[in-house]
Amino acid sequence: MSRVRSLIAGTVAALALIAVPTAMGQSDPAARAAVFAGAGLWVDIYDETIHQPEFVVEQAVAHAVSTIYWETSNYHSPADVMYADELRQVLALAHAQGIRVVPWYLPGYRNIRLDRRRFAAAIAAGGTDPIDGLGVDIEADIVRNRQLRAKRAAAMVQWLRATYPDLPMAGIVPRDALAWWRIFPYAEVRANTDVMMPMCYTSRYLTPAQTTAMSADCVTTIRTQTNDPSVPVHVIAGVTDFLTTRQLVAAARGARDAGATGFSLYNLETTTAADWRAVDVWRTPGG
Repeated sequence: MSRVRSLIAGTVAALALIAVPTAMGQSDPAARAAVFAGAGLWVDIYDETIHQPEFVVEQAVAHAVSTIYWETSNYHSPADVMYADELRQVLALAHAQGIRVVPWYLPGYRNIRLDRRRFAAAIAAGGTDPIDGLGVDIEADIVRNRQLRAKRAAAMVQWLRATYPDLPMAGIVPRDALAWWRIFPYAEVRANTDVMMPMCYTSRYLTPAQTTAMSADCVTTIRTQTNDPSVPVHVIAGVTDFLTTRQLVAAARGARDAGATGFSLYNLETTTAADWRAVDVWRTPGG
């Protein structure tokens, strides 16, 4: 029986009685940004692992992960929070191990009322065991008018910051958002979130050297587009089922050498035991 498994009964039973301290109420921007620092892992609503909170936390413990990023829903999900019981369970288990949990939501910007409600539901999903931060996934392009889409995305992060001024928040953005959207509200996202998290997904056809350069460019592009050379950047590498371990390690080197404050692989379900070496390389200077 693993250490995490042995904690499950007692932790869940005590959840209603014990409020685990979290970063939910941090007013200091540096403290809010720290929620997203270090190694992470990602679980989305299509993963089998979302039904296995115990396994998720076991993997986080085994690989010294600081933060679990957990998708609550997206703009076309049938519920505001998918698998709410599993989220509460992962919160209890992760917090017992000193690991943060950050829900993330993918808005479509077509139904603003729906998107706001689902962000609010994600933030409240922990109940008495509050979440540690929020990920704002800014990539959906179902609003075809580019100017309108960018305007709505900017307004959404501004609303979130105004409504939840002390909540640690990250802007999850495409690797080259301008190429994806043509018009992208980098300035507004930076001004209203604490960390930028580019999805530095690479091609299986790139060499390791090209992958390293691409990963480093993810960091420098964010700093250039936000006009903020000190912006905290957490690189999300992957997608892991498309890439070799060698490429993931190369991506880790690029993120590390460019000064990324965090690093993770998307996603947990497709990350092999060998792939975790990339996280270790990111942590190791000159490795």
